[in-house]
Amino acid sequence: MAIEETSTSLFSTLTSFFLPTAHAEAPEEEEVVEEVVEEEPAEEEEEEEEEEEEDPEDLAPAIRDDCEANECQDAGKHFKHCAEKVEGGKGWEGEDCVEELFHVMHCVDACAAPKLFKKLA
Repeated sequence: MAIEETSTSLFSTLTSFFLPTAHAEAPEEEEVVEEVVEEEPAEEEEEEEEEEEEDPEDLAPAIRDDCEANECQDAGKHFKHCAEKVEGGKGWEGEDCVEELFHVMHCVDACAAPKLFKKLA
């Protein structure tokens, strides 16, 4: 079975496989007991404004994909070659390409970190 190129990056596919994703659980619905509490209208407006603020867009995935596609091509090619060899049954017994995966991840991290920190400043 050969590895097919897809629109998702190799790094994001691999990290989703090796690193589990945690999902927040939905809050349990509780019985609402209505109480009459007098609040000032200004407090309600402030709370609404805070809720409407959106989180900024995460730039990390785009930067990591760019690093993988440009600076880390060699490491990615070595990993793909190893994966094709192992899936084709030509690798030695127990071969798993983890070392090649770590080389790709290290290269992407080393490339992306300075770019991400520049965006924070």
